Amino acid sequence: MLGKFFECEANKNDKYYRVIQTIKEYSDGKRFPIDEVVVADKCVNFNAIEQNEMGGFCITTYDYVFRWLIRGDTLCEVKIPEDSKIYKTTSNNGIYISEKIILTNPKKIDDNFAMKLYKISNLPEISYFKAMTACAICGYMNTALKVCKDKVNFQNVNIAISEFEDFCKRREEEKYVRNPLEIKNVKILYDKLKEIKWRARWEKK
Repeated sequence: MLGKFFECEANKNDKYYRVIQTIKEYSDGKRFPIDEVVVADKCVNFNAIEQNEMGGFCITTYDYVFRWLIRGDTLCEVKIPEDSKIYKTTSNNGIYISEKIILTNPKKIDDNFAMKLYKISNLPEISYFKAMTACAICGYMNTALKVCKDKVNFQNVNIAISEFEDFCKRREEEKYVRNPLEIKNVKILYDKLKEIKWRARWEKK
């Protein structure tokens, strides 16, 4: 262990990815250039006590990209410059951190691509509940409903609803989206979850 949130140095030659915004501006007005070295504002901090103190850029592997669709509209491959290192974190969601990255091969994300990313994903069950909510917010509705159908059942529906509500609340607090529960696709998914909960109660009678 390198620190509370850092497990070990990772192989910089493995394939990594990051979801970025290209349509909607970041809050600081910055844009990610393509095929150029980008340096993080904060250095990697092995002594971090809180997650927001870790520094560097968060990147991931292909089988975990589905967890991060809320972060943008475009998926990029990530290369690690020769003079930089990459570190595996203790997260269960495939998070790696590097101070310097090169983004390349950008690909726009749509519902079909989101579905593909879902089918090859390997997330903890609870992360799928957040990811399907992200899909609804982003407009990837076929994917959101597919995840709901595959992953939500009578036994875990209360957890799914709790994660759904918490995810919407956090995105609103981050000012990523206003009134997420008023978005048509989000309301459809919410109603679907409540329907499953109602059916679960009915089955117990």
